[in-house]
Amino acid sequence: MQKKIIISEEIFLPEEETEITTMVGSSVAITIYDRVQKIGGLLHFLEPSWNGIGIQSCKYGDVGTLELIKKFLKSGSQKENLIANIVGGATIGQFNIDVLPIGLRNIQSAKKVLDKEDIAVDIIEVGKEVGRYLAFNSKTGEVKIKENIR
Repeated sequence: MQKKIIISEEIFLPEEETEITTMVGSSVAITIYDRVQKIGGLLHFLEPSWNGIGIQSCKYGDVGTLELIKKFLKSGSQKENLIANIVGGATIGQFNIDVLPIGLRNIQSAKKVLDKEDIAVDIIEVGKEVGRYLAFNSKTGEVKIKENIR
C-alpha cells in the first residue's frame, strides 16, 4: 500500500489504495469515502471560510470541502454513497473570549458544508485542547485517530 502525508491546504483523492496521514490542531481534516466505489480522499484546511479577498483555495474549509466533493462526483460517485469524517478543531493556546476560537469555527464550517451537500457524517472527533494524528485508508475507509500528548 502506498503512503501519503498531507499537509495543510491540501486535497488528496488517490486512484489506488493509499494510507493518507495528517496531523491537525485547530485545523480540520475531512475524509470522504465512497462505499460503492471503495475510494476515499482527504482535505486538510486551516481556516473556516473564504471572505472573497485573495486567492480562493483549499486553505478554507468552505472552498476545500466543496472541491473534495466535486472530485468525488467527477469520479462517478453519488452523494448518497459518500460518508465523511471530521477530525480536529482543537482549541490550542489563548484566545479572545469575545470571539469563537478558530478550531470551533473550522468545525462549524465543515459541518455546515457537509450538511448543505447532504453528505452523511460518521465520525466527529473534534474539539478538546489537543492535536491529533489521523491515518485514513483510501480503499477501506478505515480511520485511525491518535491524540497528540502534550
